[in-house]
Amino acid sequence: MSENGMPEKNSPSQLIEPEDALLEAFWTRAKNVAKINPLEVIVGLDSVSALRPSAYSLGDSSEEADRLCKLVMDGTKRATSSWVASYQAEDAPLPEVGELSIICDGSGTPHVLARTSKVTTVAFQEAGPEIAMAEGEGTFAQWKAEHDAFFRRECEELGIAFDPDGQVLTEYFEVLYSH
Repeated sequence: MSENGMPEKNSPSQLIEPEDALLEAFWTRAKNVAKINPLEVIVGLDSVSALRPSAYSLGDSSEEADRLCKLVMDGTKRATSSWVASYQAEDAPLPEVGELSIICDGSGTPHVLARTSKVTTVAFQEAGPEIAMAEGEGTFAQWKAEHDAFFRRECEELGIAFDPDGQVLTEYFEVLYSH
């Protein structure tokens, strides 16, 4: 933002949180099309509203989320990578095989219901081209440079030190429904 409160030219815009009403409508449609019994999704939670999977956007700007969501929708992107220390800093659980999630674009509009099919963890320095291929975002060199910058920004925002030898979690997923 500039001093007058206007967005600066070429600065990435912030992600918008999805609205509950949009998520509920998407979830209702997606679980019917994908033939999912919501009671099988999350067992043991005491709130009926918790049966809806978590929703998120990929990337850290609206433009990036739009681009990555399109890659998921067209089948190019079949995985996403995260910094393990970020989960620890936020006291968040690691993804597990079988979990469902709703992937949104940068405006918070839900577009994809995905199921985690595989989770791997590897030292960032040991990540290989197979991860870049599954993420569908370009060459391995591009993946490495973009993720290095992304993880550094994320660590800075969380107030944790970036360790180039840290662990990367790659979550592979299958698209159950998209629109």
